Amino acid sequence: MITVLTASLPSRTAMLAECVASITAQTRAPAAHLIGIDHARAGTSDVRNALLAAVRTEWVAVLDDDDLALPDHLETLLAAGAEADIVYSLPAVEGRDGWQPVGPFDPERLRRESYIPATALVRTRLLEVLDGWHSSAATPNGWEDWDLWLRALDAAARFAFVPQVTWRYRFHGGNKTNRGEASAA
Repeated sequence: MITVLTASLPSRTAMLAECVASITAQTRAPAAHLIGIDHARAGTSDVRNALLAAVRTEWVAVLDDDDLALPDHLETLLAAGAEADIVYSLPAVEGRDGWQPVGPFDPERLRRESYIPATALVRTRLLEVLDGWHSSAATPNGWEDWDLWLRALDAAARFAFVPQVTWRYRFHGGNKTNRGEASAA
């Protein structure tokens, strides 16, 4: 079973509604879709960790409010997860021609750069062992997802890459990826 976690900002209600609709349309429905609105601007990691405390399923799927899951996203990732702890796939990138931040798993590349998206399927037990996401204020470039992947790599977690587009990354200029946590809109 899968629980989907979505962290959101108060200014993103329209994007959040589309994100929620994309989870509702999944061919494999999650057990739950937990949503946290960061009214206090505490940060994505705080919101995700608060949601994680309520998870009772084997898997957690992260989908940020400005991303969309294609209908087979959860089913495809879960099918590839038998021998993995973290499963990620390719996004269709909207709003930024030619940009593809995701690629096959390469531990050396992962140590050099962040290329595994936050939009991934992760075993809940691994998240608990790693103490969830660390604050973006305490991580390089504010990328709490990259910090999590590096800690997972050091803990001998097994990564699986699905070379199939299963979600949409919507580049809108207010993405944390390029602007950092504090200036995301």
